[in-house]
Amino acid sequence: MGYLFYAGATLVLWVLWSFLGKIALRTATPVQTAVIYGVVTFAMAFVALKVGDRPGSWAPRGIWLSVISGMCGGAGLITFYLALERGSASVVVPLAGIYPVFVALLSVVLLSERLTVVQGVGIGLAIVGAILLGAGG
Repeated sequence: MGYLFYAGATLVLWVLWSFLGKIALRTATPVQTAVIYGVVTFAMAFVALKVGDRPGSWAPRGIWLSVISGMCGGAGLITFYLALERGSASVVVPLAGIYPVFVALLSVVLLSERLTVVQGVGIGLAIVGAILLGAGG
């Protein structure tokens, strides 16, 4: 299966993650929700090893970058749940979801990737959308 299949699956799964997380916060605290997420994610690691491990893919540099990435993701998860607890999902989720714009910009600056004009327009529209969402909240 190609990257579009996996990107689409990610979209569906992350929609469910955000939506169900907001509902869970009706009866659980952000910390409880984040801890449960961490436990479930740990269990899912075994699925990931079964499905996607590549021989020779455990290079030390990749491991350390993965640790730092995981720390950032975990901290972001906690702040996401705190935001969801305090704000409406219709504002919090789209604002938190604008992070790909910054990933794209960092990739251009630090990884020498290129953006097309259409992608640049998309980034601009995403920024405008985030401003509009923030103004409405």
